[in-house]
Amino acid sequence: MQDSMSFGVATADHQCEAYDGNDDIRDLWERARGLTLRGRATDFWNRYREDIDLAKNLGCTAFRLSLSWARLEPQAGVWNDDAFAHYRDLLVYLRDSGFHAIVTLHHNTWPLHVQAAGNGAGLLDVGFPARLETFASKVAERLGDLIDSYVTINEPNQLVYGFIKGFWMRAYPMPPGLPPSATPEMQMDAVLTLIPNLLRAHTRARAAIHQHYPNAKVGANPLVLGLPRWLQNIVDRLATHAKSPAQLRSHAARFGQQTFTERGAVDLVIAQLTMTHARMEHVLFSQAYFTTQLSALHAAATVLPQQRLNWKADVGVINATQGANSVDGSFPDAIVHFYTDLPTALAALRRGEIALIFHDAAMLQAYATEGLALTPMPGTASHYAVATALGHHSVLDAIDRGIIAYRAVHPTLGDTHTRDTLHTLGNAGTIDAAGSEHDAALAAIRKRGVLRVGIHPGVDGLCMRRTPGIAPQDNEYPYEGLEIDLAVAIAKEILQSEHPRIEFVPLQLNERLRAARSWLCVFDGIRRSWAMFGTMVGTNWWNLAMQGKLPEFLCPPECVGALDFVGLDYYWGVPSIWQMQRLAAASECRYSQAPVWPGILEHVLNEAHEQFPDKPIIVIENGCVTSADGFSRAKYLEAHVAEVDRAIARGVPVEAYLCWSITSNREWGLPFDDNSDFGLYHIDLDTDPQLTRTPTEASARYAKIIEEHRVAP
Repeated sequence: MQDSMSFGVATADHQCEAYDGNDDIRDLWERARGLTLRGRATDFWNRYREDIDLAKNLGCTAFRLSLSWARLEPQAGVWNDDAFAHYRDLLVYLRDSGFHAIVTLHHNTWPLHVQAAGNGAGLLDVGFPARLETFASKVAERLGDLIDSYVTINEPNQLVYGFIKGFWMRAYPMPPGLPPSATPEMQMDAVLTLIPNLLRAHTRARAAIHQHYPNAKVGANPLVLGLPRWLQNIVDRLATHAKSPAQLRSHAARFGQQTFTERGAVDLVIAQLTMTHARMEHVLFSQAYFTTQLSALHAAATVLPQQRLNWKADVGVINATQGANSVDGSFPDAIVHFYTDLPTALAALRRGEIALIFHDAAMLQAYATEGLALTPMPGTASHYAVATALGHHSVLDAIDRGIIAYRAVHPTLGDTHTRDTLHTLGNAGTIDAAGSEHDAALAAIRKRGVLRVGIHPGVDGLCMRRTPGIAPQDNEYPYEGLEIDLAVAIAKEILQSEHPRIEFVPLQLNERLRAARSWLCVFDGIRRSWAMFGTMVGTNWWNLAMQGKLPEFLCPPECVGALDFVGLDYYWGVPSIWQMQRLAAASECRYSQAPVWPGILEHVLNEAHEQFPDKPIIVIENGCVTSADGFSRAKYLEAHVAEVDRAIARGVPVEAYLCWSITSNREWGLPFDDNSDFGLYHIDLDTDPQLTRTPTEASARYAKIIEEHRVAP
């Protein structure tokens, strides 16, 4: 690279290249979980020249991309010449355009045949290091003359979350995941196998690359969290002073389950409760059992404008509903009126005090008569799910089994009341019941012998009180509807009875989350922080290993010092221990709610230099969604580059700074919105068939930053 710091941008194969029918592990994961599929993504496979040109116009001289292992080796030992030829063309275009090429080999995804190896052990298989070594060797042999630097494994310290989940997490955040039968101790066993396997794989891949190109620069890019330094030192000691796998295994319960079993007013809530990122902070959600859409109920004579951005209408919403949470995005200039319940809002609509009610179609459908019309709002799907307290994973597993059992009998759940909404249960696959009861919540319910279920009656087709005088044919429950039927199916799983005892507890909309929790919820932040940073999972174990500071059972001796540059990714941080719980938003992909702390980046870079004084440093990833914690993307970049400048002024050898990412992309199965868009150039992935690259304030700011750093000839 040039003497001054280089600036660059990045892409990733799964997030940007169009799906070609050749599955990688992420394609399988996203389909099985009902996540957003990549589809065409940004079509970088066909439009890479356009994006490279955009980067060049910004003034960038470094470009990071990843190679799709699944495309290059679609079957074990079978290499795709056409795919290699494509990447050669791409890298030639990069070289001819004056770029330093940084190539990632394993970017959070891998081929299905790699996962299938070792009877499905995948990354845990003893043969995985040799497989990555072979792939790296083949890439270096066929493309290495065009590659300047390599990242062997992207964010290796994040891959542990495919094998361990916190008590507050509904599911494993990334593939491959473990069966529900995996106890916290079993999850930690997998992590203790994964860590040395990744270190061996990296070391062998680096050696293979050097056999072809001895001067190639090879490293990795652990994700670094910004923590108070005294706390980071304590967390690191948990790893560096670990005496045995058994000691670390004993820490797993802190991460995987609650110390105390919560006793809420109800055991679970099945009451038209929409899954949202904010609500996931407070409860565990099942798989979705019903999908509806946010809609506007309005006078039939009212014509809604095509462009609602500047519509200064009076809009009614119901407190504690998805409509109330989303109204600012759908009607940003509206005058919003909040109502405690739907009947009150309906009365206001009929009196002409508001122009419409913004609410779920499932709840409004019955009122679209007598001069009122229902208009769905595009892109506003609401997914109803069952909620239970954090840490109740055994209850959650039983809930999912009940939903799957009900779906097996009712593949589609249509009726005359809900036929205008999409309502097919998600296919989450098979849930293994064996051994899944690793917390006390399920045992407590069974001991009681009665399942307490929170409901919200009054929604036709979902939950209604039975008509007086009509005796139920098959049970004694006083309510009926889809949610009641599901409650019975779930109760059969939880209570292991064909005739389960259920206590239905009617709830107001604003009571639904609270009812599933106890007073212990006030300690959620402390308990999460203790779980995240009270085990070695929260350490930067990758760099500790490269320094030779980990015990040998975690880091094989041959892996120490196996790097040619120090790479790091930095996005989020908190300056105070009292804000630690805010980092959970980042770990759960709620990026727009994640905490931003630019000030720590200079210290992170300085520490990296102290740890590896003879190695250059590359900021492999740094970037922001549309806005987070009061920072726009443009402001975020400006603040973090300023910290890099301060580190360089102190003598830290930062060789390059790369912004994630050049364009909007498919961010690992998330819905495309402001929470998942990191792009300097915006692409409307869902509605623009042309996938137009549109400049943003951030792209203009980044170009200005690069221009200000350009060294005069």
